[in-house]
Amino acid sequence: MIKFMPMKKYILINSIIAMSVFLIIPSCASLCDCEPDINEDMLSEYDILKTVVQVNATNFATGIESYYENAYQSEDMFYDSAANAEFCQAIINPVRFFNNESGYFFVETSNAWMVAHPIKPELVGTYRYDIQDLNGKYYVRDMVEAIKYKGYGFVDYYFEDPVNGIVSRKLAFVKSIPALNYFIGTGFYVPQESYYYSKEHAALALVENVTKSMAEGLSGGFELFADSIDKVEFCRTFIDNIRFFDNQSGYFFIYDYNCVNVAHGTQKDLQGENLFDYQDSKGNYVIRGLLNVVKTHGTGYYQYYWNNPETGNEERKTAFVYKIPGVDYFIGSGIYY
Repeated sequence: MIKFMPMKKYILINSIIAMSVFLIIPSCASLCDCEPDINEDMLSEYDILKTVVQVNATNFATGIESYYENAYQSEDMFYDSAANAEFCQAIINPVRFFNNESGYFFVETSNAWMVAHPIKPELVGTYRYDIQDLNGKYYVRDMVEAIKYKGYGFVDYYFEDPVNGIVSRKLAFVKSIPALNYFIGTGFYVPQESYYYSKEHAALALVENVTKSMAEGLSGGFELFADSIDKVEFCRTFIDNIRFFDNQSGYFFIYDYNCVNVAHGTQKDLQGENLFDYQDSKGNYVIRGLLNVVKTHGTGYYQYYWNNPETGNEERKTAFVYKIPGVDYFIGSGIYY
């Protein structure tokens, strides 16, 4: 995986970055006729897209696996294929990512039966092992083989782009969900041109896409639970084991609109605590600031100081927050400097 850290520092205006979602910001190549000044600290759009789909699929596979492991251990659930399929459908169907919303998830069994597909629901319940793309490639077989021998992998094939309806080259990443004998996949349609971005921009692009995806996925999961306590337990379990970035400093946190911590990926002692009056070492009201971004814009950036779980030190952090649809919660993640 691409190493995003360390990243260059940059200035925030009023602690909120006025920054577009990934792939909207033009590169040097699109602003002038000169060749872009590419150096070792820059990453291609293609490599960033690969990282986004890999991390996003891994996060959701980890969340689903954690949920089912917890449910089986507590004896609250027995294996029910129909219920399992319904759960996966609820989680992935609302999720779209990338600025053109061409990113989505699909779920299949390890022997190639389609479990969930939000773009083509007519595929659900069909056997996919012998499906070929327009070049005759048995791409589902490649996915099954990747899951069987490694538990994950990239597969290249041609598939219809939901944005324009054109069959285009796609690179998918698949990740196993052992508790269900399923795998989850997602991908991107390979761009004709590849621009270059700083490592910091790449890391923020990753944070934006995975946070938005998780907000929408949790929203779908909440629909399965009538009781608020069950919803809280669900989201705590789902994000509990998710880590990303090479140094594992990426995680999720969730708060309600009263600044009460609902779930935290690394600091369980905060869960249930009201942090309305919490200030960092610089005097920033951290959770108030995050909530203000959500209430004002629905989504955005905020900068403050917070404990880095990998170093144990309070460090400068830029967090991206996103309102979870349907509830008065918001979810966030970020990068440390």
